[in-house]
Formats: sequence, structure tokens, C-alpha cells
Amino acid sequence: MSSSEQHFRLAEIEVNKSTLDEKIIGIFRYEGESRSKRVPTFLLLVEFQSTSYVYEQLLDVLNATAEQARRLTVQFDADPMARFEKVIQRLNEAIASFVEQSPTPIAWNRVNIFALELSEGHLCFSGTGRLMNAFLQRQENGTFRSFDLFGSLEQPAEPNPKKVFASLVCGDIKPGDILLAGTQNLERLRGELRLIDRLSTLPPVTAALEIQQEIESREIPDDFAGIIIASVLLPKHAEEPLVELSKEKSTESIEHMHEQEKEAEALLSPTIAPVPRGKRSWSPKALLAEIRPSLNKSMTWIKERLKKPKPVPRDPMALASLRGMNAGVGTFMTKRRKMTFLAGGCVIMSALIGTVWYHYAKKASAAQALWNSAYDQAVDRKNRAEADLVYSNEAQARGLVQEALSILTNLDEKTTSRKKAKQDLLTELADVQTKLKHENVIDHPTVLFSLPNDSSGNSRLSSIALYKDTIFTVDPSGQAVIQINPLTKEIKRIGLSTDDSQAVTLTAAKDSVLLETATGTLLSIDPITGKTKLIPFGKTRASTPKAMEYYNNRIYALDPSNNMIWKYSAAAGGFAQEASYLKQTNSNLADSTAIAIDSNVYIGFASGKLTRYLSGVEEVWQPNPADPPIKTVADLWTTPDTDRLALTDPEGKRVIIYRKDGQLISQIRSGDFTGPTALVGDDKAKKLYVVDGSKIFVLDLP
Repeated sequence: MSSSEQHFRLAEIEVNKSTLDEKIIGIFRYEGESRSKRVPTFLLLVEFQSTSYVYEQLLDVLNATAEQARRLTVQFDADPMARFEKVIQRLNEAIASFVEQSPTPIAWNRVNIFALELSEGHLCFSGTGRLMNAFLQRQENGTFRSFDLFGSLEQPAEPNPKKVFASLVCGDIKPGDILLAGTQNLERLRGELRLIDRLSTLPPVTAALEIQQEIESREIPDDFAGIIIASVLLPKHAEEPLVELSKEKSTESIEHMHEQEKEAEALLSPTIAPVPRGKRSWSPKALLAEIRPSLNKSMTWIKERLKKPKPVPRDPMALASLRGMNAGVGTFMTKRRKMTFLAGGCVIMSALIGTVWYHYAKKASAAQALWNSAYDQAVDRKNRAEADLVYSNEAQARGLVQEALSILTNLDEKTTSRKKAKQDLLTELADVQTKLKHENVIDHPTVLFSLPNDSSGNSRLSSIALYKDTIFTVDPSGQAVIQINPLTKEIKRIGLSTDDSQAVTLTAAKDSVLLETATGTLLSIDPITGKTKLIPFGKTRASTPKAMEYYNNRIYALDPSNNMIWKYSAAAGGFAQEASYLKQTNSNLADSTAIAIDSNVYIGFASGKLTRYLSGVEEVWQPNPADPPIKTVADLWTTPDTDRLALTDPEGKRVIIYRKDGQLISQIRSGDFTGPTALVGDDKAKKLYVVDGSKIFVLDLP
């Protein structure tokens, strides 16, 4: 009989076009052989931005240590994570020893090393620095979700030479999942080489060959290296049928003995050999059939006691004399017979009570066993959910928690022990749900700025931007832009006209702060002098945008009315050359509300939805859902230098932070929030500045 077995297919990409030796790159694979079991595959991905001899020595140390550690742990049958930890520990020790003995210091900002281990159904990795990677997770509907897998690895700001591999991550990799990892220069060609499209539609070897051929055809004077890892199911070899052995005499005698044992068990009473659970009949007829042997024995004993004794020959003379004495007539219910009847009744009652009690105990035991089995299933799902939390597999953890709660709902609380066990498990599941929510409740967040009290209660700040270390926000009621220094809390007011005060959005440009009004005009604000001026804005087809963002000398404007994102290039002291950014999208932008840009473009919607675009094409990107779900996205923030994406949900009265791979990081709540509407972040200071009505709160960026 044949079945399927999970395997990994690996395909390498290697292009050598560099005319200068500026870096050391390589992909090293360590594979072993074992006749008894499948041996894990260990990989080292290396990119050194230098060709100094010390880095060649470091590479030799890594290579030798990885080979030695793999040989020592190849027969280690423990958990894949425990095995990988031993390998990483040896690598850290070897690097630390090398750094102490080396006379030449290592510039760690030039070092990028990642170690991976592939075993059946598992992927473990650790590393320092950054390499290009794209992890495609196959969904049930056949589509793929793209993740920055290496970005999920927590790394210190400065590597510790005594522990270069500071952390590691292990998780499941399922059939259909694909990982591409390689040198950093592949990142800038991600869109041009159609990496995601090729990985999701072609076999790994074909995809690697096409990518390599296209890189070579571009004649780029640089070296490229990468590897594609695909998890697939392959059929096992069919097992040979077993040859039936001829029966010998010893075998026949053993089988005969087993048959005799079965016959003996069938003749024993239910007390000695009870009927298997689930097949016993509870009808009165069946119960009577079971106690019939006991009743028959009791009745036989009673009949023997009541049997009329044979007459004893008597002397006729003695009989006549007795009649003459008038001794009277004897009774049938003698004392002896009364005792006999009483004993028989006791035996019958004892048999009936014992039989009823036995069946009740069996039924109660079966019910308890069924309850325990369901309870154990709920505990198992809780434990698996906690394990998935460790591996950041929150979607699966959330599903397991719901399964456990569904099982517990059907469990009764008839006894004190059952009630306590159920309540304790519900408490533990509630703790897991709390961890999945990633809630961070702040009692009294710091207030950076607040508008004076307004009796009408209509004073509200409308937008916010960060230029270098200065905050800018708009006060429509006061017809002014407010400039705030977060360190000194110094405040300056920049006056606006009535029309200009109806600002749509603020964004920080290269040398100024840009403000677009509801009438479609574009103002430039000098951060030093505070002067404003009208600048040219070549808008012809676009309507008044809902939001705009400055990135790489361009303005990107979100236009829900035309279902478009427009981009404008800097020219002649203003912005012109209006062009459509979107090339392909599956989303209708009619209810879009916010935009944020790094190398990707992120769009938020009034429905709480989030989408991501790259080079004008919508990507397959589904962030993990928040609990409770996001009601509306009012504003978005990110930068190319952070892996965080922050948003405001005014209806939910919270600020939500995601990692760019879709992992939920935190939900910040406070009793002081009335409905956060806008935000901007300072990734260097690790701060968020949040507009909530007439106030600006300062929050720590997790």
C-alpha cells in the first residue's frame, strides 16, 4: 500500500557578473546520509560586504563548525527546535572564540549570515543582518500569502560578538509552501524579475533557471546568489506483500488454546467478563436474562428445602396413644420453613440490588470516561494553541482555541470536580485569547499638546506630520498650522486663510511641509521661518484626494472618486507630471481612507480592510485579524526604515500596530481615548504621536 511523504526541493540561483571583488557571498548546503531515517538538511546563507582576509577566515570557521555540529546532531531524535538550538550554540561559541583570537576587528554592519535547518515538516532559522527573502504560504483556495520570514526574527540593534545568533525561530512548513532567500541585491529586482509570480506558478527548478537567465540577460555588473526551498509531497514506495507462513503443529495448538479461552470467557458471568461498553442492552428483558442464572439457583435451593420428607414408619401402638392424648393438628408454616423463606427472599433481593447497582456503576463509569475524553481533547487543543503562539502561528492558535471552547460548551457540570476542571480550563483559554489580542492598556498616556477648552466642543485637530524632529498639525477652528517641538514643547502658530484652514492632509517633504486644502491647492510651509506659499500642482484628472504621502521626490495622492492613486514628480518648485500609479488591483478604492508608503504602498479602508501594492500591482497580503475586528482605518503610518505599520481605529478607540509581514504586534487602548483619527511615528525615537480630538498623545512604539 502506498502513501505520501513530505520532502524539500532545493534549487540554487548563482550569477557572477561583478568586475570587482567587493563582497563574499555563498550558499552552503550540509546534507547527510542515514539508512534508518531521513537526515535534516542544514543551510548557511552568507553575504559579507568586504573581501578582507578576516572575513574569509570567519567563513572557514562557520563552514567547519556547521559540518561538525551537523555530524554530532544528525542522530539526535529530540524536538527539531532543541536540535537546532544545539547547532546554533556551537556556531555562537565558535564565532566568539574566533573574534577573541583575531587581531583584526570585524565590522558587523557588513556581515549578513543566516542558518536554516529543514526537517520533516519543520523549518528552523537564525541569523544576523539582513538578506532578501520571500516566504509564500499556500492557502486552502490555492492562492499564496507572502511574508518577510527573516523579518520576524528579533535581532539586537548591535550584534553581540559572544552571541551573534541572538534568537531563533522554528515553525511548521506545509506542502505547497515556498521560501526564496538570497543576497540583498535581489530585493531591488523583486518586481522586475516577477519573483513572487514565478515562485507561485512554476516548479522550483524552473523558477530558479528563469530567474538566473533573466538576471544574466540584464548584464548587471554584480554577483547574485539565492536558493528556492519548496515543500512537496512525494509518494512512498509500495511495501512488498507479506508471504503467509505455513501453519505448524505448535501454531495450531496455540490457536486451539485461544479458542478455548474465548469459549470460557463467553460462559463466565457478567461480573467476571462484562459485556463490552456500548453493546449492552438496557431493556427489562435483557436484565432478566442476565439475572436468570442467579434466580434459578435460588429457586432450586428453596425447592429442596420445601420438598416433603418421606414418611417415617411408626409403631401403631404409639400412634393410637397419641390420638388418645388429643395433641391437636400441626401447621405447614413451621419455624424452620419460615427461616427458609426469609433466607431465600434475602438472597433474591441481594441479587436484584447487586445487579442494578452493577449496571448503574458501569453506566456512570462509561459516562465519566466519555466526559474525560472530551475534556482531554479540549486540553490538547489549548496546549497546541500555546505552542503555536510561541512559533507566531496565531491564525492556527486562534482556531484551536475556538475548537476547545466548542468542546467545553457541551460538557456538563453535574459534579463539583467536573465544574472546577471546566472553569479552570476556561480561565486558561481566556489567558490564551488575551495573548492573541496583544492588548496594551495605558491608563494615562502623555499629552504633548491640547487645544484650549472650547465651550462648543468642536475644537479638533485634523492632520499631523513629522518633519525631522518637529510635529506639525492643523487647527481648522483657529485657522492655523501648529508647530510643536516634542523635546522642549515649544509651540508656534502659523496663520492660514479661511480656505486654506480646511486642510485635507499634511505630509513632510524634503525641505518643507506640504498642505493640501479642500479646494485642491497645495501650500508649502517653511519649517524654519514658518512662511507659507502656494506652489504649482499639476493636477488635471484627479479629484480632491482623501490623503496624500510624499515619498522619493514624489507625491502619491489617494483618489477614491476615480478609484486611483495618482503620483506627481517634483518639478519647477512644485509637482507635475500626473500619472496613474495603479496597474492592477482587485480592490475598489471607493471607501479608501488612508495611505502610507515605503517600497510598498499600503491602503486603509473605512471598512477596516488593508491592502498592499508593489509597483502598482496589488499583492497577496492578509494581515492577521485583530480581536475585535478593525471597524475603520482613519490613518496609516510607516517608513522604509521600520518593519512596523501603525493605524488608527477611531470607532474601536484604539491604535493598532502590525509587523509588515502581517503579524499583529499590539493594540493600544486607553480610557483617555475618545477616537484617535491621525498619527505619525518617529522610528528613531520609537514614538507615536496620535491625534485624538483636540489632543496629541505620545505613545511608545512597540
